[in-house]
Formats: sequence, C-alpha cells, structure tokens
Amino acid sequence: MLKSTEVPVKRSVNVLKFVYLFFTIVGSIEPWFWLSQDPATLLSPDLFLQATFANNITTAWASDLIVSAIAFFCFAWVELKRLNISQFWLILYVGLTFGVGLSCSLPFFLYRREQILEQRTFTLSP
Repeated sequence: MLKSTEVPVKRSVNVLKFVYLFFTIVGSIEPWFWLSQDPATLLSPDLFLQATFANNITTAWASDLIVSAIAFFCFAWVELKRLNISQFWLILYVGLTFGVGLSCSLPFFLYRREQILEQRTFTLSP
C-alpha cells in the first residue's frame, strides 16, 4: 500500500500583521482625539496652518512629518510596483495620510504588505 506523501501545510501566525493593525487603529484614533480638542482650527485652513507653524517646535514637527510623508509615498510607489499591485492603492494611502495621518496610513500600508507577502508565500509553498 502506498502512503500519502503530502505534508500538511501549517500557517504560522504573522505577529507583524497584528502589530501593524494595532498601530493602524491607534494611529487613526489618536490624531483625531487631539484635533477634536480645537474644532475651530479644523474648520479654518488659515487657523490650522497658523497653529501648525506657530513656533519653532511645531514647525520642526510639521516639517519632519511632511518629509516623512513624502518618503513614505515614494516607498509605497516603489513597493507597490515591486509587488505588482495596482498603484491606485497609493491614492488610498495618500488619502489616509491627509485625512487621518501618517500614523494611520503607514501602518496600514505595512499591514497590507505583510498580508500580500503572506498570501504569496502560502500560494508558492509546496
């Protein structure tokens, strides 16, 4: 009698996915908690920019965030191309960055990337 040579495929838990998902959730709540403390500033683009660049400290934070967001968009563009994923996803990441914050869009991108890499690894495994 022939015995089956099939080895059961065991999926390991990807802890990074849960970490990225956690930071996506926290990163979507935390910025809006602070922004909601001053609703007048949110309704006026002039007041918002005045508050953002009010002093050297806030200007440093804002500048750092702007450079980080631009670097993230470049990385996302290249990574989506490398993984052969529709680059229309970049529109979602840009929207999340400007609508919620980089603290939401970056971990969400990393979560989706892990998800896609995990699916491809599982599909390619024997």
